Amino acid sequence: MHLSNSTRGSLGLLLAAAAAFLVPCPARAEGAPGQRPAVARCSSETATLLRREAPDKPWQVVKEKEDLAAGDALMSGTEGVIDSQNGAVRLSIVGDMDAKSPLPVLETVLVLHEPKDADLTLTLQRGRIELANRKDKGAAVVRVRMGDREGELILKEPGSRASLQLLGRCPPGCHFTRDAKTSTPPDLAVLLLVLEGEATVHGKERSYELKAPPGPALVFVDSLGDHVPAVQHLDKLPAWASREVTSERGKKMREVMARFRKSAQSKPAAEVVADLMKSSDVTEKCCALCLLAATDQLDEFGQVLATSTEPEVWETAVLVLRHWLGREPGQDQRLYERLVKVKGFKPREAESIVQFLHSFSDDDLKRPDTYELLIDYLESERPGLRFLAYWHLSRLVPEGKKIGYNPFGTKEERAKAVAEWRKVIPAGQLPGKFEGK
Repeated sequence: MHLSNSTRGSLGLLLAAAAAFLVPCPARAEGAPGQRPAVARCSSETATLLRREAPDKPWQVVKEKEDLAAGDALMSGTEGVIDSQNGAVRLSIVGDMDAKSPLPVLETVLVLHEPKDADLTLTLQRGRIELANRKDKGAAVVRVRMGDREGELILKEPGSRASLQLLGRCPPGCHFTRDAKTSTPPDLAVLLLVLEGEATVHGKERSYELKAPPGPALVFVDSLGDHVPAVQHLDKLPAWASREVTSERGKKMREVMARFRKSAQSKPAAEVVADLMKSSDVTEKCCALCLLAATDQLDEFGQVLATSTEPEVWETAVLVLRHWLGREPGQDQRLYERLVKVKGFKPREAESIVQFLHSFSDDDLKRPDTYELLIDYLESERPGLRFLAYWHLSRLVPEGKKIGYNPFGTKEERAKAVAEWRKVIPAGQLPGKFEGK
């Protein structure tokens, strides 16, 4: 499982307050607004959830105890709580403030549907939710759609709880082509963990019997379309399953969230985000990047990077953009077109940026020219290309960090460091750990 960067908890803390800045996500229309039946109710504080009736409609703050209609797209970063109309199932949206989750959690987006032989029916588009059986007796049934798959989760007794996560990400080795008419569909990584009690999962082809630890508690699959999930036995719940915030960073993010909400009460959200963009505080700048990417404001996203040399800000930018590319097919083409037509990048530069936001395949990593290209881009005139090249190299060849290359150093400083990199990986050769493989 991939353990994500610690910067990713920021968006979960702010999305609930950013009512005017939420990204359009495809919603499943189920009748005209006003004619859709109520299928659930918001059971958390006002503004912990936002909803949209259709893709061409604005996002709106959901009030506490407000009814939620079938077909509405719902978004939250953390703390949103939804109860099914019959009260049988509670859905809680869970963030990742401490950045411990195996799958990155930046925001959660889902669409509710009419139940039809279930207590709650929904499409999970991305993010992390917890589902709990709230009945006095008997099982609770939740029907869940993810991508082109549909399954049934049966929480077998009152108090049974399960955590479900979904992440779309570009497949390793996916090669971006500027002239391609279609993009490679993202892989859907899925993680299901029974937190309490027992549960049954029914899919189209197979079923699983799960039990909270100690027991067969976890199902994880890297790509929903290609692999058969395997059940993992756990002796105890993993640390990431807890909602408790323990890290200093997580606590700081809570403080940023409180200030954001307070400011948003007295001035437009656009001004509050602008203040975050201009902040000298690295954490607040990271929050701004997350919000801007979530709302498809790529020009403003670029403005933050244009005035920043802090490694943590750029690390956040890479994480957030990789997450953005994995939402749905075509995101890489959209980014490429914007870099060329709006930002004035040369086609080859834009193509390289998009490609470097993908992961390399095993075959790529056994080719010397992969490393030659990355080292060449350490001398690029574009800071983004320099940082992305170093981002990959420093992970592929950790010993190279000792060189002290700084993507934002002077041209002379960079040239000196690049010369050292060429000694670590001479032309036509592989790094030592890849030789002979």
